[in-house]
Amino acid sequence: ERTVFSIAYSPDGITLVSASFDHTCRLWNVANGTELRIFWEATDVIECVVFSPGGHCFATSGFDNINRIRHGSSGSCLKEIWGDSVAEEYTFGTESLAYSPDGTVIACDCYRENDDVSTD
Repeated sequence: ERTVFSIAYSPDGITLVSASFDHTCRLWNVANGTELRIFWEATDVIECVVFSPGGHCFATSGFDNINRIRHGSSGSCLKEIWGDSVAEEYTFGTESLAYSPDGTVIACDCYRENDDVSTD
């Protein structure tokens, strides 16, 4: 029930964030292992989490096809990015997220529905 799919350390190593099967992400104190906050907004599994290079925010991605960007210490949701990607006919995936080195851009995997592969 509390399977964790992804974890990420904040750049300063003080906080850890986890993404879970139970539709939550959680902030943890690394030094003593205590749970600092829990977030329930997702309507399905959260599969991926990543901190920004500066540690000011982190992002989550899950089966509800919403990528959420959250404040790094409070965890409050700063932005939700829904559904389809900027590439035509593609949908946000859930398996990987990455920030650019300067923290201004976030990338995620994506896929096409009914993408048949021909072997002719």
